[in-house]
Amino acid sequence: MRHSYNRTLGIASFVAVVALVATLSVHTLTSIYQDIGRHIRIGDIIWSTRRIPETNLFSYTAPDFPFSNHHWLGSLALFAGDRLVGLRGLIVAKALLLALSFGLALAASWKQRIALPASVAGVAGVFALIERTDVRPEVLSFVFVAWFLFVLYRKERSSAFFWTLPVIQLLWVNTHIYFFMGPFVWVAFLIGQSIAARSFRDWCSSFIRSRYAGMTALLVFATLLNPSGIHGAFYPLAVWGNYGYSIAENQTPFFLLRLGYPPMTTIALGVLMAMVAASFAANWRRVRENIGGMFLVVVTGGLALAMVRNFPLFALCALPVTLKNIGEREWRWGGRGLLGAGALVVGLIAASAAADQVYPQAGLQGKHFGLSVPAGYQESVDFYRQAGIHGPLFNNFDVGSFLIWKLPEEPVFIDGRPEAYPADFIQQTYIPMQESATAWRAGVERYGINALFWNTNDMTPWSHTFVERITHDPQWVTVYHGQGILIMVRDAPQNAEVIRQFRLK
Repeated sequence: MRHSYNRTLGIASFVAVVALVATLSVHTLTSIYQDIGRHIRIGDIIWSTRRIPETNLFSYTAPDFPFSNHHWLGSLALFAGDRLVGLRGLIVAKALLLALSFGLALAASWKQRIALPASVAGVAGVFALIERTDVRPEVLSFVFVAWFLFVLYRKERSSAFFWTLPVIQLLWVNTHIYFFMGPFVWVAFLIGQSIAARSFRDWCSSFIRSRYAGMTALLVFATLLNPSGIHGAFYPLAVWGNYGYSIAENQTPFFLLRLGYPPMTTIALGVLMAMVAASFAANWRRVRENIGGMFLVVVTGGLALAMVRNFPLFALCALPVTLKNIGEREWRWGGRGLLGAGALVVGLIAASAAADQVYPQAGLQGKHFGLSVPAGYQESVDFYRQAGIHGPLFNNFDVGSFLIWKLPEEPVFIDGRPEAYPADFIQQTYIPMQESATAWRAGVERYGINALFWNTNDMTPWSHTFVERITHDPQWVTVYHGQGILIMVRDAPQNAEVIRQFRLK
């Protein structure tokens, strides 16, 4: 009876943690301001033309610049999802996928007798991951990495799934840049196996004859099956060679904290790191058997400390590693502990229903619990089109993807893909045009710029400088200012009618 009671509480704790992820993932579609629109547009192009774009495609400043489209399948999935279930349906699908990824990572090493510490680790992982819960192809990466972890850590129950890993890797390499995590998790697994073996030489000999050699070959082969071949396989290493723009998700948590970024997700990351370290300390007698897991969390922990976008990678990898260490100890947590764990997590779920109390603490302004889909910059796009304004237009980085989606007839100056533009263009043209009046005039003449579509919420210092200068430039006339968007046209004969009707200054 007592065993059945504890088992029920253990299952309830597991379900509660997974439900917490799902609950916190049902929120306002803030990615409508970022890159979801561009993904849907790319997916539409792929579906219509049956071809995968290999160049920038959307910009008049670098239309033929080669672009390794590592996320084409993710874009196609978003396009299909938008057509089939709409944007609200994509919010629900995303929440379910995030819950699945967390459930797999927990199930990889979950045992009912460790439900209390497992629940605590799970909650810390949830709040470390929370800021990466937008509708994006990377959500599929979280599912894929969790599947690798589940298959390799729960091997006594998942041997039937072992040969699914190359299939997952094939999907992954065409879905999102995090595809390198598949081979990395596999290598960490092999490192653990080799060090745990009595003789490394004997292990190498048996490896060649084992299914592990076949799996390694299949994973390499699957990784090469992408539109760019070997270049695409090594793209995660090469992308930083042409990345001329610094964005928030690629910053360290310490840098963002100095800028006043809310600390909740960083605190959660620290708690989870402390639990990982404590689990290894508690299980130090079996550390040799867990070297692979140590390698996994050290590397992903380093990635998380280097870029906040990598928090979920560490959170997902940390869960099975930590739970395995704890589970290998003979500690038992009684029924009351399990009940407390369940009550704790269920209470957090109930509190998260009023998500307005959670998201601001995580630095996720604009997100609210529910299926809200903002209009984005639609009103300003409608004005641009109805007023009869024509480019070439000068837009900033943040608004480019929305224009690609909702104003497809107008090529953009730049969009939110630094890797799709020459780094020199960003550093020597785009930014200087905002910082210097001389560079601005030269750019206007070079590109024949006729209109400005600017997100005034751009926090970069060069954007602030530019907005202050351009709004006092007599050669440019403001015709729209709303939704955080500034639209201006050049004071020229071709814009005379637009200026006559809509001039604001």
